Amino acid sequence: MIIYMSMLICPLIVYLFYRFTVGRKIKSLVYAPYASDEKLNQMFDKVPLIFCLITFGYFIFWIGMRTAFVDTAQYIASFKAIPNNFTDAWNGIEWDGKAPGFEVFNVLFKSFISQNYQWWLMTIAIFCGLLVMITLRKHSCNFFYSSFLFISILTFTWMMNGMRQFIAVVVLFALSEWIVKGKFLPFVLAILLLSTIHTTCLLMIPIYFIVRCKPWSGRIIAFLFVIILICIFAEPFFEEVDNVLQGSSYSGVGISEQMQEDDGVNPIRVAFYAVFPIVSYFYRGTLVKENETNPYVNICINMSLVAASLYLVGMFSSGILIGRLPIYCEVYNLILIPLLIKKCFPKEQQKLVYFISTLTFCVYFILLTNRYYYVSNLTGVIL
Repeated sequence: MIIYMSMLICPLIVYLFYRFTVGRKIKSLVYAPYASDEKLNQMFDKVPLIFCLITFGYFIFWIGMRTAFVDTAQYIASFKAIPNNFTDAWNGIEWDGKAPGFEVFNVLFKSFISQNYQWWLMTIAIFCGLLVMITLRKHSCNFFYSSFLFISILTFTWMMNGMRQFIAVVVLFALSEWIVKGKFLPFVLAILLLSTIHTTCLLMIPIYFIVRCKPWSGRIIAFLFVIILICIFAEPFFEEVDNVLQGSSYSGVGISEQMQEDDGVNPIRVAFYAVFPIVSYFYRGTLVKENETNPYVNICINMSLVAASLYLVGMFSSGILIGRLPIYCEVYNLILIPLLIKKCFPKEQQKLVYFISTLTFCVYFILLTNRYYYVSNLTGVIL
């Protein structure tokens, strides 16, 4: 727990250092006659790269140094099982399996880079962490708060449990400008390539069309209606999925049976992620104006809505299966939340809103991590 708490407060420490060093120099330019408002805003919003690297470098270090956390031990065991000889390892790839692309990466890494699983875990952590950092630095109006959210709403745990899926998530997150610019073909090609790592990313093909529409438009309402229908007919729907999967590589998964044993997504999580699209709805007038200069806003709002809707379906079906899908859209909340605070509340109220929000996120973090553990060759077992 102490490791995760240190990760939680890391963005605050780096922010304070930034504020009392570079921040002071930027603030002094407010009274400089040669400094335009546009230049000042860019300087305030664009955090120097070194501070971003320090913040995410701390996250990446601990994530990459772990040796056990939920399915981490299984990943390590599968890496160790890869033959050291390249020919044997290459011949052992299951090309018709669920993740041939990931297997290819593992074989190449172990054969030509390192046979040490710690370096392998660290490399994946660096790749995922840097892509998240770059995307937040580019699109977030408050990088440090987005970094805090990355830890507090537990997005970082995907780099430790479910890291194969998170590789696909962060790559598509980094390519999100293609959604804004309508670059459908390159985006689909990226999805198809990433599907060799985790097939769930294929969900992003229909989501591409949904999130490009105007928030709370007829298409979005139709989407919500479909989500409600899925909730109502969840069990018969997944019984049909079981039938379709017969004879495939997923045969025997038993989705409908698993749903009966699975309690589904926690209602608290559903309510938590529903807050952000609801706030967006009440302040839609303000956000429409913001979208005129920043088309990325609509994408974030719609992604947040899709994430909440998928969690709602997971509450009525399977938290293990359906509950793993929203992460593709959930990451956009890291950008949306600071934007809502900055654009939807008067400047004199923003400090209070930040305080209440931060307190809420900290409580959420503590409640969900109270049984978390950290295991590493560096530290041993830390509860």
